[in-house]
Amino acid sequence: MATAPDSAAPEGAERRPAGLDAQGDPAGSVARAAGTVQIVDHAIQVLKAIAEADRPRGVRELSRDLVISKSSVQRILVSLEREGLAVADEGTRKYVIGPAALTLAWRHAANSDLVGASSATASRIAAVTGETACVSTIVDGRRVTVYEAESPQPLRLITGVGRPYSVFSGATGRVLLSMLTPERARQLVAEHARGEADVEVDVEAAVARIDAARQRGYAISRAEWIAGGCGVAVPLGVQGSVVAALSIYGPETRMTDERMAELVPVLRTAAAEITVRWR
Repeated sequence: MATAPDSAAPEGAERRPAGLDAQGDPAGSVARAAGTVQIVDHAIQVLKAIAEADRPRGVRELSRDLVISKSSVQRILVSLEREGLAVADEGTRKYVIGPAALTLAWRHAANSDLVGASSATASRIAAVTGETACVSTIVDGRRVTVYEAESPQPLRLITGVGRPYSVFSGATGRVLLSMLTPERARQLVAEHARGEADVEVDVEAAVARIDAARQRGYAISRAEWIAGGCGVAVPLGVQGSVVAALSIYGPETRMTDERMAELVPVLRTAAAEITVRWR
């Protein structure tokens, strides 16, 4: 059966090439949840892409990686730049995250129930133990520190508030994963394994370590996410979609097996205090 030619479209209707949506992007290229607004989804994707990159990103590569049309990416970046959320290099016209993002991060920290409930206790733990104390959660499938009280020692470990790390390495990551359902934790590990083209991931071994952390109620790590670094973590709990953990990090010269074993009850007592305030 013959199809109507383009000229049959109603007068004044926008014409676009076949296979493109109303924004000029490949039809069906971006999976969206029901009820969301596509241009907002795209803007968030662009903002996250430049925020998480370790180098400036250009329009062409953002368009390619996110499967969003170059014209849409360009318009989004212009808007982000106007609001201070993106900054472009005048020579290369490549973009990095802008200073206005600091304000958003500061407002989150100021208004976060989790940060408010944990900051005093975490700071006290850092002072008492002499090691860095962190409160972490999962953001976009990664482990992110939302509050950190640094060790007073000259030689210390810090994670950096807001910096994303893999949730599949380290004591904190295992504890966070252990607070998910076993089915969800296994699914995430399997997805991680499929995405690691250069490294073979033993899914069963990873799941077993998460299960062990769930049963013990804590996890310990040595040199998993940074050479010479050790960590102990315990769960804080789950509030809605937020899972949180309390951790202590330090160099292996001080964080012996005996020392980390001594820190587990200290962390558990502190976590109980935080949980009461958080709820």
